[in-house]
Amino acid sequence: MKSIFFAIWALLSLLLGGVAILAALAEPGLSSGFFVLLTAYYAFCFFQLIRAFYQPWGLLGPRRRTGYWLCLLLLPLALLPLHAAYEIWQQGAYVVEDTGRMRFGIAVVRQGLVWLQELVGHLGPMLVMLALGVAIAVGLLRLLRTQVVR
Repeated sequence: MKSIFFAIWALLSLLLGGVAILAALAEPGLSSGFFVLLTAYYAFCFFQLIRAFYQPWGLLGPRRRTGYWLCLLLLPLALLPLHAAYEIWQQGAYVVEDTGRMRFGIAVVRQGLVWLQELVGHLGPMLVMLALGVAIAVGLLRLLRTQVVR
């Protein structure tokens, strides 16, 4: 089973790495380079996560490493709210695109951001997104310190 997971990892890593490199060659730039680095980062973290899953002490042993690698995998997701804040800053305002049906929770969040924009200006939603991105990163880094790695 371990070799199957490593084979799937190798296939997906080579495929996504190749696509990232081809995209970087087709359109060179900072964003393409970041995409290649992010692909390499995820390939490395997934490799280490698979290795940690198959350690003799398993998932709940005294030297577990899976939580450490899971936190490192989730850490780049803290950039998503920061990217949304950058888009708000570029547009000069928080623009709500009506895509049809949406869930109640998303509608409440969007309406809250629109209300905040009316109250404070376009800085309101931008600051909320910045705070959310920083909170995710800090929370994951604090959780990362509690994980056992040797």
